[in-house]
Amino acid sequence: MDASLSTTTFKSRIMGTSVNVSLTIRNTHEATMEFTLFGAAYTFTVTRWSRKGLSSFLLLFFAYKCREEADFGSLTMDDNGVPTFNMTTAQKVDAVIQGAKDVMACVDEIGTRHQRSVLDYAVWYREKHTCWDTYENYITMLACNCIVHTDFLAPGVTWELVTFGMA
Repeated sequence: MDASLSTTTFKSRIMGTSVNVSLTIRNTHEATMEFTLFGAAYTFTVTRWSRKGLSSFLLLFFAYKCREEADFGSLTMDDNGVPTFNMTTAQKVDAVIQGAKDVMACVDEIGTRHQRSVLDYAVWYREKHTCWDTYENYITMLACNCIVHTDFLAPGVTWELVTFGMA
């Protein structure tokens, strides 16, 4: 595992409940968000924007809305459409922090809208919406990935084994 680039905490809301999120950003820009909700601990890990994926994330990040240059740096495009990111390491970290906050806000929106069907919605969204061409779609897909990979708010069911021929 690579070293941490940044560790911070922030508050977020999920389904009307305030949670403290501990965010760790590794040197690759992989982000891990840890929090407790309704007595259960969750760890969301976002690898999509790590390593070479950071450029794709940043293109969508800057296209989404005007960003404060002092906080996030800037993006310029040359005549051939090749992007150049004018950002310090700290500004890249700030962009990832904002992305993590946006993922948590999206999880809240999904939870508020779909309540007990959060996991079902996330599975459905991932199957039906495979386009990552906007920041909104990108963040929603990351939120759904986090929900699915952690069985977020899944019911605590103990399954009885059923196989063919058991009758």
